[in-house]
Amino acid sequence: MGGVGEMRGAAGAVTHWVCLKVWRIVAWQPLVILTGRGGFSVASRIPIDERQRLINRAGAMTIAVNLTLTLARGVAAYLAGSSAVLADAANSGTDILATLVVLGGSRIAAQPPDREHPYGHEKAEPVAAKIVGMLVAMTGVVTGVGALGALQAGAGEVGLAAAVVTAISIGTKEVLARYLTSLGRRIGSQAVMADAANQRTDVLASLAALIGALGGRFGLPILDPAMGLLVSALILRMGLTLYWKAVRDLMDRAPDRQTMTALLQAVRSVAGVCVVGDLKARIFGPSIHVDCKVSVDSALTVAEGHRIGKRVKAAILKAVPEVRHVLVHINPYPGLDEPDGVDGLEESGGAAGALQRSPGEAGSGVERAMDGPS
Repeated sequence: MGGVGEMRGAAGAVTHWVCLKVWRIVAWQPLVILTGRGGFSVASRIPIDERQRLINRAGAMTIAVNLTLTLARGVAAYLAGSSAVLADAANSGTDILATLVVLGGSRIAAQPPDREHPYGHEKAEPVAAKIVGMLVAMTGVVTGVGALGALQAGAGEVGLAAAVVTAISIGTKEVLARYLTSLGRRIGSQAVMADAANQRTDVLASLAALIGALGGRFGLPILDPAMGLLVSALILRMGLTLYWKAVRDLMDRAPDRQTMTALLQAVRSVAGVCVVGDLKARIFGPSIHVDCKVSVDSALTVAEGHRIGKRVKAAILKAVPEVRHVLVHINPYPGLDEPDGVDGLEESGGAAGALQRSPGEAGSGVERAMDGPS
């Protein structure tokens, strides 16, 4: 009896540690990753070709790992007769689908602008991240349904071979998830970050299944459904967070305050700029697009005003390398009956602005579209 009590105590301690680990991984880390804190940038400073090469390499490695784990888990499930391990094998197979979605989205995003998409294809990345978020949320629902089934039917035992394969796969997928997270932060890829979160859901689901099955062996059968329900709720939360972040980026979300301040300071630093009339920026996949209106001396010629606009564009591209598209509108100063500038940008913290010129006023300035890749 003493030995059984010690084993139960050990199982309880392990369960407590696992719960804390699961909470740290799923409930906190995604918030840090997806809100831009912890060193994550929504835009990449790496050249497009190099960025795509890194994504392709990570995708190939992820597919290879998941194929290997699918086969290993399938063989272990067949030998052990374990339906839980077989479900883990199927889950690794669906992870391949998520990675293919990420690869497809990143390749589309890397394509240059064309007639039908003059602003480029970068929004394909948040679209891919949105799809992955849906897959992660579905995984959470399926995990919860399985946990409810286990609660009704009771936990089954897991064989030694199946337990070893599951433990190895947990370690492998955690290393893979950390690698993808690091890469996603480095290149500013929301799609890669979503794939990292998807790989981590496999870690959590497998960990819950393993702990629950071992708990059943040591006289704690309630651990299986309890861990399953906890993990399913956290996985669902992760999927919805990924989905909402992608939706926000598709709605032309503004960059963070630090980026907006850097843009404003860059424009103000250009000689000849009298007033910054309007400054807006939006996340466009892995890049940033900027629109700004500046006022220059009305006595200048059109050519002189245009040259100032070109210098404004160059200053923006230098200050924030993530910017790939800049539109500069030149207005005369003084002479227009409108309030000055966006000096309140630091206080408002967003895309500044406030001045929208009507179509009838457009001819009173010098309008130049200075867009294109940096």
